[in-house]
Amino acid sequence: MNLVPELNTALLLGMFDPGSMVLIGLMAVLLFGGDLPKMARKFGKHYSEFQRTVGAFKKEVSSVVTDITSEINDTSSTSAKKSRSTSSSSAKSSDDEDEVETTAPKFEPPKK
Repeated sequence: MNLVPELNTALLLGMFDPGSMVLIGLMAVLLFGGDLPKMARKFGKHYSEFQRTVGAFKKEVSSVVTDITSEINDTSSTSAKKSRSTSSSSAKSSDDEDEVETTAPKFEPPKK
């Protein structure tokens, strides 16, 4: 009988009642005995280091997302300016007889 998958499932779902927690505490005391405070300190150090690493990772991802978003906004505003300048230059060049301006037909919604 393998209890590891069941234990992982219980940990993930948060299904420990106070009685189960006391039993786990007693097992920890029996297994680690006098080394339990040292083990708890070690776990606390590793956990805080993990939290700092996760925080730094979140900050880095947020920074990259902000940079990409601002770059997209800059690109879209630049292309909007280019399209405005292109349309104004094409209006100026339409005075020439050599160029033919093409237009798309207007959309007319269906009549009811």
